[in-house]
Amino acid sequence: MADLAKFTQSDLDSVKDRMIKLIPEETYIKEVSFAIQAINQSEYLQKCSKESLQKAVYNTATTGLSLNPVLKFASIVPRYINGGYQAVLEPQYQGLVKLITDTGSVKTVYAHNVMKGDEFEVSYGTSTDITHKPKFASKEIEYTYAVAILHDGTKQIEVMNFADVCAIRGMSESYKAYEAKKIKQCIWVTHEGEMAKKTVIKRLVKYLPKTDRYEKLAEVVEMDNQDYPASDNQQQYLLNLLRTSIYGKDDSGEFLEKKILGGLSKLEFENIKKDLEENQIEPI
Repeated sequence: MADLAKFTQSDLDSVKDRMIKLIPEETYIKEVSFAIQAINQSEYLQKCSKESLQKAVYNTATTGLSLNPVLKFASIVPRYINGGYQAVLEPQYQGLVKLITDTGSVKTVYAHNVMKGDEFEVSYGTSTDITHKPKFASKEIEYTYAVAILHDGTKQIEVMNFADVCAIRGMSESYKAYEAKKIKQCIWVTHEGEMAKKTVIKRLVKYLPKTDRYEKLAEVVEMDNQDYPASDNQQQYLLNLLRTSIYGKDDSGEFLEKKILGGLSKLEFENIKKDLEENQIEPI
């Protein structure tokens, strides 16, 4: 922990060459400066492994999301994973909005929280619209909504009540660790409103037109989803695939079963699913 408290530019030398292949060296220097400042100001980031910190900083280059605190596109946050802290790049609400508009599929996109006492009305059908008149009388969130305006002027909207947002929050490994008092703070607690808006934006993304620049957005959403484990149904699906795969009869099958039953991230689920589907005894 003492070494991490003195985190310097030299600690990121191992990712420098890879980063400046993706971004200008001037941008690399700026992002490193933002990262070092954030790391050395956070007790919990100082507890993260150097490797995870390096990966989080590297992901600023792969995603194009700056750590500049003024822009609020992304930040490095500690997540409590398997009994320890790991640093990850966390896209913020504004960062997702940037990536969505960068795809060229929409003119603009925005999200708001509806507080208790606000006037709020949703219209679907031939005329999709939202009427929201804030009263600024409460800080209690009741609904969260996102609106994307397409280039032809049509609107795509997504609305979630706060109970649905909380259900997603409850699946977050970081929030579960906070609830269990394993950690003292969590982004879901310190930035509840922004996390609610980001949640509804991520749901809206599924319904937006896809372009040839959509891949980066999809990668960032998937990266952000790593704090949420695979569901029980997804776990069972993998176990069923395992039994009919070439791994089902040897030691590797036993290893995979233990790994699946031990809990998987969304990315681990997708990787194992692809491998098992490609290695079925009978092609599927």
